[in-house]
Amino acid sequence: MRIRRPPVEPARPGHRKDAETAATDTAAEPASEVTVKSGGGVVAEDTPSRLPAPIRLGGRRQWITAAAGSAALCAVLAWLLGNGLAQYFEAQGMDDERAYLLTAMVLVILATAVVGAASRRPAPTRVGGLVGFACIQIVPFLVRAANQPAVPGLKYQQNILGWILQPLGMLLLAVIGVVVGAALGVGLARDAVHLPSWFRRRRFWPAIPVPIALVIFAGGAAVTALQDGPLSALRNYSQPTAVLPNTPTATVSAGPSAVVPDPTPDISILRQLPGEVSYLTIATRQVDVYVPGVYDAVPGLSLPVVYLLHGTPGQQADWLSGAQLAAVLNQMIGNGTMPPTIVVLPNGNTPRSTDTEWGNSSSGDVEAWIVNQVVPSIDLQYRTLGAAYRGIAGLSSGGYGAVNIALQNPTVFSWAGSYSGYFVGHQATFGSAWRANSPLYTAAGVPAAERMPLYLGAGSTDYTFKADTAQFAATVTALAWPDVDLQTVPGGHGWVAWTPEMVQSFTMLGQLWGPEPWLTPVSPLQASPAVAAAGSGTARGDL
Repeated sequence: MRIRRPPVEPARPGHRKDAETAATDTAAEPASEVTVKSGGGVVAEDTPSRLPAPIRLGGRRQWITAAAGSAALCAVLAWLLGNGLAQYFEAQGMDDERAYLLTAMVLVILATAVVGAASRRPAPTRVGGLVGFACIQIVPFLVRAANQPAVPGLKYQQNILGWILQPLGMLLLAVIGVVVGAALGVGLARDAVHLPSWFRRRRFWPAIPVPIALVIFAGGAAVTALQDGPLSALRNYSQPTAVLPNTPTATVSAGPSAVVPDPTPDISILRQLPGEVSYLTIATRQVDVYVPGVYDAVPGLSLPVVYLLHGTPGQQADWLSGAQLAAVLNQMIGNGTMPPTIVVLPNGNTPRSTDTEWGNSSSGDVEAWIVNQVVPSIDLQYRTLGAAYRGIAGLSSGGYGAVNIALQNPTVFSWAGSYSGYFVGHQATFGSAWRANSPLYTAAGVPAAERMPLYLGAGSTDYTFKADTAQFAATVTALAWPDVDLQTVPGGHGWVAWTPEMVQSFTMLGQLWGPEPWLTPVSPLQASPAVAAAGSGTARGDL
């Protein structure tokens, strides 16, 4: 009969050993097998441990070494791999702030896994990982946020709560990362066994509500950081306060059925009314719609429409959270920078793909859905001014999609804008039709009479998309395109650049359309046959 047990170190007078170090050393010591013979004799057989021996240092010294090593390895990995990994995430269409955050999480997981495996001390490894995360992510983020330039033309207040919650939210993500990393290094089973006894031994149970409260408090900030990037929560764009005049009501004169009409509404005042966001379902898909306050205040008033396309990965709600679109529009419409405008936010994702590039492909006919179903539905449900006052814009892959759709349908849209976009379709999406879906090559085929004004923006440190934007701007300029507004703004591939680009493009629309376009109508562009067909109920859009 074989009895397997670890060796027992005899107690020595005056010798005290740290409990956690003793447990670690016991787990690391080679186990011995004891064979009990039938005659009562006992034979010990040493067998080697399956795991390599951990770093041998004194208890406190090993704790400090493991923590310092974990933090230092985070910094070294950030120096060696940080830029390349962040650029990889950005190449997938992600904004720079989220790319930095995910890069830091990946590096911290890797660092804590390596140091945890070497030291087999999960607690100091995790602490060091949190310190390293703070050094490579939270501190640089706060520096970038403090130096974030103001958006010209917009008023804002610093969101003090955001400055507290966003670092806490990122720290919560780091906690998840170091737990995963340490579990990979020393084994999740060992942590699960020792954690309850560790709390009981140190009588920390009364303090458990504190970390639970912090998780609840910072959980929303962590989601915001992953979804929109942490910078979006640091500023609140102020809403204009409307001071409405006392409008006299209609009065009935002495004559029969004679009514004195109301005075002409003062649009300069009514445009300060804040808008609202409504939600439509078009072809089983949700579309968010911003409607300015003046729309309901002045019955019969028809307005321009702008369609905004999100990036990849993303969804239409990103405009409302990351860009604070409703507040920005309320402010710009209220101060007369742009006319009251209906803004439509469609969802470009399909059940088959979240990277459709807003085109017609095997992932879904998203372009056909926009042109043949969304545009006619909006014109049917809202009072709009038609194609002459209909624009389309987007960010990143949405910027590509906006320009591509506009050039493919020049009689449907009279203006297009790209915020840090690109201009060559991906073969992985369109197959052999990639060139036909590349504005860089199709712009020359747009008839001169149908060439709409273009806004082309990019961040000063967004080197990939900035180069693409400059190349496309040079191409259309060489074609004698009538109106091209090329702008470079501070920032990289994220909301630091996208928000001022959006504001600049809306300012361009205010100059093109005027403050009250319904007073100076122009001949509407001829609607395309596809749109006419959509209006008669034969729309196509395979999603």
